[in-house]
Amino acid sequence: MPIHNFKVHGEKGPFLFLLHGWCCSHVFWRFQISQLASRFRVVTLDLEGHGLSAPPVDIRRLGIGRFAENVVAVADALQAKELVLMGHSMGGPIAIEAGLRLAGRCKFMLGVDTFTDAAFYQRRPPDEIELRVQKFAVHFEATMAKMVHNITTPETDPAIVTEIIDIMTHCDRHVALTALRSLLEWDIETRWPLLDVPVATINSAMLRGGTDLDLAGLDLHVMHDVGHFPMLESPDAFNSIAMTVLEKHGFG
Repeated sequence: MPIHNFKVHGEKGPFLFLLHGWCCSHVFWRFQISQLASRFRVVTLDLEGHGLSAPPVDIRRLGIGRFAENVVAVADALQAKELVLMGHSMGGPIAIEAGLRLAGRCKFMLGVDTFTDAAFYQRRPPDEIELRVQKFAVHFEATMAKMVHNITTPETDPAIVTEIIDIMTHCDRHVALTALRSLLEWDIETRWPLLDVPVATINSAMLRGGTDLDLAGLDLHVMHDVGHFPMLESPDAFNSIAMTVLEKHGFG
């Protein structure tokens, strides 16, 4: 497994891996690094085919499991014996898969607007998957931009919205479609019972709905006045909640 683009911030404490979401990159965490690095060795990375990482050698192998292997490869390279995984959006399922592969080395998982939305984290019917993938395949940039506008608040800084759209639309289209298909085929309900570490998540109140999954033992924190990217939309408020959750679970 090649080691993809990563960087360690901070010199003490357990390793804290920040896992970005679909079509995103390590820069989505830039407002968190300074505060977190005072208590953790913060690891930012770009998953295979994203950000500054190399394109996948075999795109057919790309998916949630492969991205989890990226994380494990970095953990092994750093000889990280105790770590926390924080995953945004698709980074949540990746954290689960990486945590299962890391066994006793992963001590805690913290999601960011992830895990509970059945439309993304419960395995979807094949016909639905095809329809959703094809919408992006036919009109990639326009569909992505519309999605970002729909999942950020009207009050979100327009410059942040523009940046999110720019980064996500510049993700390789084949990488994006393959990753999306893998995400929609993944099923949290079969993987969740295998976890033996505490898991919390900070989710947007705006995006919660009647189809949210009830996951046993999940420590759910709801954040108001933000959309799907709380760490960018309201970084100070998000950082405060994240540090409180980490402290509650014995970190920080």
